Amino acid sequence: MLKILKKYPKKRGFLPKQIKKIFNKDYLSNRENFFSQLSERWLHSSIDNKEKKNKTLEIGAGTLNHLKYEVEKHYDIIEPKKFLYKKSIYKKLINNSYRDIYQTKNNYYDRIISCAVLEHITNLPEYLHISSLKLKKNGYQQHSIPCEGYPMWDISWFLFSGITFKLKYGFSFKYVKKHEHVNNFDEIISLINFFYKKVTLKFSYPFYNKYLSFYANIKFCNPNKKNIAKYLKYKKIGSIKST
Repeated sequence: MLKILKKYPKKRGFLPKQIKKIFNKDYLSNRENFFSQLSERWLHSSIDNKEKKNKTLEIGAGTLNHLKYEVEKHYDIIEPKKFLYKKSIYKKLINNSYRDIYQTKNNYYDRIISCAVLEHITNLPEYLHISSLKLKKNGYQQHSIPCEGYPMWDISWFLFSGITFKLKYGFSFKYVKKHEHVNNFDEIISLINFFYKKVTLKFSYPFYNKYLSFYANIKFCNPNKKNIAKYLKYKKIGSIKST
């Protein structure tokens, strides 16, 4: 685990000036186009959403495109890029919006969720620690992520995002990918298993395993207080007992 923790916090990959100029516009259009919504439907539908009483926090809510999969409930979001959701028809369903998890202060949640977000978080260990403090008793987290680093996902992003971006703008999409996707599938799962005692995992189509699926969904609860204490000690002295 020390080997993984030493990677954090991570730095985002270099983004050329030409891509920076079009980045926000392309990011927004990519979230709203039909193909993205169709291909990412499993990301949203795999998240449990039947309990109306649940107080929910969504991390990286983006354009609020997950809200159409939810039943009415108390719903807070974290999204630093307000331009993504300022015109959304789902804004009226949001109770509170925050720029980061530290702003949630004394709010606690029955569930914390996200769709294709954990791969973007530069200090994922810190997020997993802080978010564990925001869960109510019997609360859980559930996140959908791409199977980053495995054949089906890597081939699909090249064929669709990579080629489309190159044809549209004339630039390689690899810069965007390295800038945005800082965590791969194995890193995410290893860290979650370190910070939480109960972890369940399911895979999407087409073949329902990490090698040949586009996405995975992770549900976890019961923070591992012993390992969290080890992490906090690591933050202070830079070492940790092997686990």
